[in-house]
Amino acid sequence: MMKVFKSEQARSKVLASYDALIAMWGVETASHQVPSRWGITHCLTAGDKANPPLVLLHGVGDNSAVMWALNMKELSQRFFCIAVDTIGGPGKSVPNEQYVKGAFRQTEWLSGILDHFGYERVFMSGVSNGAYMAYHYTTVHPERIRRTMCLEGGIVTSPVKAMISTLLLMFPEILAPTERNMHRIVRRLIAPQSDVFDRHPLLADHLVLLMKSHNQGAMFPHKVKTYDEAQGAAVKDKLFFLLGDQFRVVTKHAADLIRRGQYAHRIMELTGHGINHERPEAVHEEMFRFLTE
Repeated sequence: MMKVFKSEQARSKVLASYDALIAMWGVETASHQVPSRWGITHCLTAGDKANPPLVLLHGVGDNSAVMWALNMKELSQRFFCIAVDTIGGPGKSVPNEQYVKGAFRQTEWLSGILDHFGYERVFMSGVSNGAYMAYHYTTVHPERIRRTMCLEGGIVTSPVKAMISTLLLMFPEILAPTERNMHRIVRRLIAPQSDVFDRHPLLADHLVLLMKSHNQGAMFPHKVKTYDEAQGAAVKDKLFFLLGDQFRVVTKHAADLIRRGQYAHRIMELTGHGINHERPEAVHEEMFRFLTE
């Protein structure tokens, strides 16, 4: 069975920090263990079940606790939020021996989560790799999606180039992965003007802990599909892209494709990859506008 964490001690530290972050949310939550043929997916829900369902997907090296720490209180006032810990990611989901490269089916896995909660159609949103997953699911199963908001991601033109650009953000500090250097790497994901990690140091501490603890290879079974303009055009009315103007992970080329494809979008000034942490109020406003109009 694939190891998600580098050690049991690392796993214990991450999960203790995870629970501390949930306490930051400021809203009542429920924890769910969703079975699938690839293992157990952990989901957190918040909000009134009578509200429209909103499925939330985090980034590749993140988990739900840190990703939505500054957003869940607001989002859960209008939606029944289902925050998914990506299987293979450094959260509370637990893959089994069937979760291997070539056998895992990402869209089928997501459909199983919708089925578990009893929804035929949902709203969906994600950040970074979560935005890609939300976008891709929308192109494959548009009948199950009402609308999708992609934050700092969605379109992938080359998985290899995307991986290289992300790795370049970590140099040269990653060559000497001290605590101080890893904090520098994490801060590089946000705009230089942002003070979000000064106001909420637990967010940065948790992200550094994930960098030290997560076995990145556990995400390899998630196959990334490259952008197909025709597939995107077919669901254009269901999509909105919200990007920062720093272009550190999402490239200018991807932003140009969004413009060229005439997708609804907004590029926020003085904003980095941590868009929903850096500009939570503006992000909530855009999400409420697009998802409820």
